[in-house]
Amino acid sequence: MASEIIGPNIGFILNNKTPADVAKAMIESGRQKEPFYVFNMDEAYHRIQHFKKMMPRIQIFYAMKANDSDKMLKLAAELGLGFDCASPGEIYKILKLNISPLSIIFAVPAKTPDGMVFARESGIRHTTFDTINELKKIKQFWPDAKLLIRIKVDGESIYKLGEKFGCDFETEAVNLLEEAAALGLKVVGVAFHVGSACSSADSHVIGMRRARALFDHEARAGRSMNIIDIGGGFLSDRTDRIDQVSKLINSTLEELFPDPNIQVISEPGRYICDSSCNMYCSINNIRRISPEIKNDKLERTILWGPSCDSMDRVMQNVEILLPRCTSFDWLVFSTQGAYSFGFATFFSCLEKPLIRSVISQTLWDQIKNSIFFGSDIFKKDPDISSPLPSTVPPIVKTATIAGSNYTLKI
Repeated sequence: MASEIIGPNIGFILNNKTPADVAKAMIESGRQKEPFYVFNMDEAYHRIQHFKKMMPRIQIFYAMKANDSDKMLKLAAELGLGFDCASPGEIYKILKLNISPLSIIFAVPAKTPDGMVFARESGIRHTTFDTINELKKIKQFWPDAKLLIRIKVDGESIYKLGEKFGCDFETEAVNLLEEAAALGLKVVGVAFHVGSACSSADSHVIGMRRARALFDHEARAGRSMNIIDIGGGFLSDRTDRIDQVSKLINSTLEELFPDPNIQVISEPGRYICDSSCNMYCSINNIRRISPEIKNDKLERTILWGPSCDSMDRVMQNVEILLPRCTSFDWLVFSTQGAYSFGFATFFSCLEKPLIRSVISQTLWDQIKNSIFFGSDIFKKDPDISSPLPSTVPPIVKTATIAGSNYTLKI
């Protein structure tokens, strides 16, 4: 008898099974035809707990842009995290979980007037800025906001956010603080981001030293600040990736910001969620462009995505070597929990792959009475081979034939 189809809203409670066991069972059943994710909630939980352990003074404001899936957000909320939101849509999604707007920082330095009004009327209090123009907009549309000046801190990172955001510490920061004071705006802290996936361990230290200088400037001017936001940028391929940088951050905080009344926040996204998801993709078609090779040899392989666009090539700048593939095989892409959902596109009306969420009995026992997780949101003793629903739309039966002047010949 075929197993039932269980939708993505229902997660699986696992006993003596692993997330990989679930994926394997789904594939080997032959009923799962489309690509899918497996979200391991325990992995995200352990990442959050490790971050708290290694940097106990720092309050996590989860950068939800990395992964805004429903169960990831609810897990973050259950563990008491704040949220780094970068759009009205993200703010709305968090507030729908009945989370206090005071637990949100609208951490984007370039906002539209409508976005400012939305945040203000939603009860958000904190945001960032890095230009005089932004200060003038804030004065007009959100004059009671509590501001953090965003400074540029460049690191050895894959995505250099300093190319887009952050004022120059040497030439702009002090002038911006003076401009904010002249406008009657309240600057309460300093924010920086070393860039996504940053490998230079001292970049956060540089940012904190610059922040200390700006704290001192404000104190000399008779003004005070009480928040430092060290951003994110932590490497995510292993849990212990933060161990070295955390020691530097902790010692620098103790040196430069010993006052416990100074609130220290961070906005990790990738580090928390990246390793929590693997993606499984079925091979739909194969075209061979080289002569026959023995099956025990690896072949240079080009991977194309599902769209009709010729730019839809996977890992274009990487040499991919795979055993000889067939249309019955599946590919596994590990550590796909960060940004893979957000960067996905509905181009050509293609649907995003669905997510199978899994949780251990131990973690479920901890959170099952949570206000964020209903008792029916996870299934105990599931048939782990149960497929997810198809994303193919339902058949439309037209009652009349109308519209185009052109038809294909029957």
